[in-house]
Amino acid sequence: MTLVPVPSRAIRLAAAPAALPGPALGMPGAISVIDRVRSWRLPMPLDQAVTWITAHHPHGLSGDGSSSGWSPSEGATTGYSYAGPPSPAWQSSDLEIEVAAAGQGTSVMRADAVVVWLDPVPVRDSATGPRLRVTVAGGCPKNDAGVVGVRNQGRDLASRLLPVAKPNAGLECRYYGLNGRPWQLHSRSALGVSAARHLAAAMARLPLSHTIGGVFSCPMDDGSAEIIALSYPGRPDVDLWVKLNGCARVTNGFIAAAG
Repeated sequence: MTLVPVPSRAIRLAAAPAALPGPALGMPGAISVIDRVRSWRLPMPLDQAVTWITAHHPHGLSGDGSSSGWSPSEGATTGYSYAGPPSPAWQSSDLEIEVAAAGQGTSVMRADAVVVWLDPVPVRDSATGPRLRVTVAGGCPKNDAGVVGVRNQGRDLASRLLPVAKPNAGLECRYYGLNGRPWQLHSRSALGVSAARHLAAAMARLPLSHTIGGVFSCPMDDGSAEIIALSYPGRPDVDLWVKLNGCARVTNGFIAAAG
């Protein structure tokens, strides 16, 4: 909010003006949102206010959107959005500035500092239905019809997808889903030490943080999936259930991560 450019002789308002009821680009569709608002009356008409704002870019931020609108009750509005820095603590951070005419040669300006923050507590794998238990030595099941995930042992898997230790072998079992030979095993791949560790490292990098109440849509889902079994010294093999399309995600029987 300290980066908002404010014209000289602007008067700070106690509340947002009725002509500017929300952020310039709208409120994000999530519950985990912080929105800090400040508003001013500007000593210039709307067209001059727009010219002034476009000439005074918030320092260090890059433009990532604009808006314009009009209604009989609120009149014309013009707004701009500027992206804040990335952080593992939030999905997005934006500074949004919007102006509207206020009569008698003046205008009003609203600034919103909007952050969609991320909950660091992993989402539980709460799918109900049959689950598979796969081991590297036991091989791939012949089909995954009706399966919703995998089963594992280990309290550490309630807070991370895979153990801290490095695997020494692995197995990938890929299934058709609805297409081809429905639910049948499509392919299997044995993983040596190097390949197993490379795959485990990639899975460990998947973010477990998430928005709360976010609104999203998913592409086509044909039910295709993959089971990854990894062998670790001194503990039972660890399985991952990987959805390959739709709302792609990776689960270990305890928690889920976006795929």
